[in-house]
Amino acid sequence: MFERKTYKKQALASLKSQWLDSCLLSTIFLAISGLAGCISIFGGIIISTAIWGILSVALNSVFMKYCSNPESQKISFSSFLDSIGTHWLPSILGALWFLLWTFLWSLLFFIPGVVKGYSYSMMFFVLAENPKIGIEKSMNISKILTSGHKADLFSLHLSFFGWWLLCLFTSGVGFIALLPYFKMTNLNAYYDLKKMAFNERKLSPADFA
Repeated sequence: MFERKTYKKQALASLKSQWLDSCLLSTIFLAISGLAGCISIFGGIIISTAIWGILSVALNSVFMKYCSNPESQKISFSSFLDSIGTHWLPSILGALWFLLWTFLWSLLFFIPGVVKGYSYSMMFFVLAENPKIGIEKSMNISKILTSGHKADLFSLHLSFFGWWLLCLFTSGVGFIALLPYFKMTNLNAYYDLKKMAFNERKLSPADFA
């Protein structure tokens, strides 16, 4: 069962001792994303999407490493740089592949584009977990993971609406603390969707190898 409240509680518990480092990474992520957004305004949508992909997958990877062994792993800038070095190429390809397909579906209408965006959304966690898995395979896995749960994911993201709104009133500063919370919550959802897919025999650990 998809348990939105549980994922959010687990996220807060996981970040309790790592808020400072998480906020540092969040600041870097948002600053570079902001610069990428400026590039997009001047016609560099492909470049800005590639930068977003690198940052997003690297941040996912950092949180995954920490969750795998919180006693010995730390959320740190060095870990973030290591993740960029390991994941940069599949991150770029994945982001561009995601952009292409969501754009094509959006040509039909806005809603199909949003639905497909949710369908493909977990591929960035799949790539963070194994950058060698392949872009097309990671997207197919994402479609299986999100099958029957796209509305649940939408509801999960909608539950952050109040926090996003509050952050706007802080001139965006609040996003520094909100981003790690949001990312970790989505990671918890990914882990649970993965577990459900295993239990229902839709996927197996071999699919992620």
